[in-house]
Amino acid sequence: MAKKPTIPFIHPLHVEYPSFQHHNPLDKFTQDHSMIVWSCGNYHLYSLQGYAVQDWREIVTYFSYPIKARDYSRWPDKPEGWRSVTEAYSEELMNLACKLLEVLSEAMDLEKEALARACVDMDQKVVVNFYPKCPQPDLALGLKRHTDPGTITVLHQDQVGGLQATRDGGNTWITVQPVEGAFVVNLGDHGHYLSNGRFKNADHQAVVNSNYSRLSIATFQNPAPEAIVYPLKMSKDLELARLKKLAKEKQLQEEELKQETNVKPKSFEEIFA
Repeated sequence: MAKKPTIPFIHPLHVEYPSFQHHNPLDKFTQDHSMIVWSCGNYHLYSLQGYAVQDWREIVTYFSYPIKARDYSRWPDKPEGWRSVTEAYSEELMNLACKLLEVLSEAMDLEKEALARACVDMDQKVVVNFYPKCPQPDLALGLKRHTDPGTITVLHQDQVGGLQATRDGGNTWITVQPVEGAFVVNLGDHGHYLSNGRFKNADHQAVVNSNYSRLSIATFQNPAPEAIVYPLKMSKDLELARLKKLAKEKQLQEEELKQETNVKPKSFEEIFA
């Protein structure tokens, strides 16, 4: 497992959260290709047992790969050392992601570089999530149920915990207990498609509590925008159907060739009759 550089604590902007009956106080939002900062919660509303459930988090997002696309003029300069630590962390996570893709490629009986090649020039986006203590956690989620769109996601979380996953469409949720010094790796939609459904994309959510704040860092490894999404490994049924089709086509060609060679040649008189 790759050694993780020490990460300085990045405290989000302080926000006085209103009660759930009031409107979202989000008043500052900046977005560009290199940096996204939300000064308040990322709020989404949907129905859960008759209540409006909200995403309760603050985030800092930056795009770190490809390196040529970085715009350092838009990277934060506080806290001190943020840029150097961020660069080191991003590089280590890119190396780790490449090794994980090699393992997945071999599990699919492909060449080690198959998945990495399918991503072309792999993108990397890092999201620092801060989930404040929530006075009414039964009316909120840190992040609503979803699957990640990319190839794989490498998640570092603190010891508070809050990540949950489901295997039955949301009927039951399994809490992913934090393990100190370890990452959680989720397969994204792109990885799911590349495997032709052999590997399942992780269906998950984040919950909050009223006693502790929580911090996590999600590193999304995504295909390049120009990458073509297609299954690298066909299922056994599709592969068998393809082989049967080729065998049938070959049989028809052989029969046509046999008919052509068995045709009796015309006599001289028949030709000039």
